Amino acid sequence: MWCAQALENRRRRDNTWVDEIAHAIHRMVDVMQLNAAQPRARVAPTRPVTMEDFMRRKPAKFTRRAAPNEADAWLRECEKICRAIGCTDVQKLTFVTFLLVADAEYWWGDATTDVDPRRVSNLG
Repeated sequence: MWCAQALENRRRRDNTWVDEIAHAIHRMVDVMQLNAAQPRARVAPTRPVTMEDFMRRKPAKFTRRAAPNEADAWLRECEKICRAIGCTDVQKLTFVTFLLVADAEYWWGDATTDVDPRRVSNLG
């Protein structure tokens, strides 16, 4: 007799637990439906990133006289700044090449004389 009663109590506990889970799921669904029915807040458009935004981070100028590991570190720093402020590819190219000075600036000018400007403007 006590065995049957123990089994009955266990079944009730198991069913109670299942009922509690089902009730929690129903509450979650209700909340999700309520959230889905509410109008979404409009996010105001952000202003475009500017050269001033980039220069405010005080990026270093680059000359061709740097060692390869220094050049790599400079480029990584520029990429990090561009990621942080959300630059497009065209902005990255414009902002970073602005930092080229002396030999590096001349090299860049020579390297890009054969580049189609329409191709560069389509990067973004």
